[in-house]
Amino acid sequence: MKYDLLEPFKDYLYGSLSKNTARKYYSAIAKLLDGINVSKIEMISLEYLEKEILLRFKTRNEFSAAKNALKHLADFYPQLRIPDKSFFESSSVKKRNYTKKPGKIIYLEPTLRKINQLKNEKLKYAYRLALVSGLRVSELADLEKRDLAFTEGKIIVTVRRGKGGHGGTIKCRDDPYLYERLVAFADGKEPEQKLFYGEAKMRREAWRLGFECHDLRRIYAIMTRKELRKQIPAKEADRMVQQNMRHVRFSTTKRYLYNRKLKMDFGGRDEQRKSGN
Repeated sequence: MKYDLLEPFKDYLYGSLSKNTARKYYSAIAKLLDGINVSKIEMISLEYLEKEILLRFKTRNEFSAAKNALKHLADFYPQLRIPDKSFFESSSVKKRNYTKKPGKIIYLEPTLRKINQLKNEKLKYAYRLALVSGLRVSELADLEKRDLAFTEGKIIVTVRRGKGGHGGTIKCRDDPYLYERLVAFADGKEPEQKLFYGEAKMRREAWRLGFECHDLRRIYAIMTRKELRKQIPAKEADRMVQQNMRHVRFSTTKRYLYNRKLKMDFGGRDEQRKSGN
C-alpha cells in the first residue's frame, strides 16, 4: 500500500476526531490495507475488504474499530465500496469479545540484534531510545530536539504529552553507543523539529521485524528493575520503575514486572518473571 494515499485521510481523522480515536482508526486502516498494491483508493475491491477484515481483526473490539474506520474512509472517499451493514452485523457476532493471550515470550537477544542491524538510523535510534527510556511509541513519535538533553553520558528525555497527561522527565538507562550517536543525530535539527517517524510507521516496521513496539517498554521495565535490585530492596525498585514509567497505580506496573506469562531470554537463558522472584 502506498501510504501517501492515506495521508489526506489521516489528516481528516485527526481534524474531526479525538487524537486517540483518530490514531486507532488510522492504525486499523493501515493494518487492513498493508500489502495491497494500488495507486487509487477506489481500486480496492469489496471482496478484498470483506476477506481481509475477517482475517486480520480477531476480537470484537478490533473488528468494531476496523468497521468504524472503514465507514470514515468511505465518507472521505465516496467512490470506495465497503461491506454493508448486514455483513458487519453477521461477522461481529462470530468474533471473540476477548483476546486470547498465550504465554508472552520476549526474546531479548534476537530483538536487540534486529534493532542493531537496522540500516535506517532513524528507526534504530528510536527503538534503542525506547529500550532505555520506556517511552511509549506515541511519545517517541512526539519527541522534538528540545525534548532531549545530554549530560555526563546520560540521556535526559522530557515527555510533554504523555498518556493521560502524565508527562515528566526521564533519566535513561546507560547506553554509551546511543548517547554518542543521538548527540550527532540531533545536531543541526531545529529545536521543535520531530526526531523520529510517526507512530503508525514505527509500529508497522517493528511488526515486520517480528516484535511489537510495546515489547520495548516491557523490556525497559524488567531490565530497569533488574539493575535497581543490585542497589536497593525489591519494593523500592518496583516503586521506582512505576515512577519512571509514569503509572498512576502500581497495579499497572505490576503487570509489566510480575506477569506470569511474560518471559524474557537473557543471552539464551529463559528467565521467567514471577511474583516474589
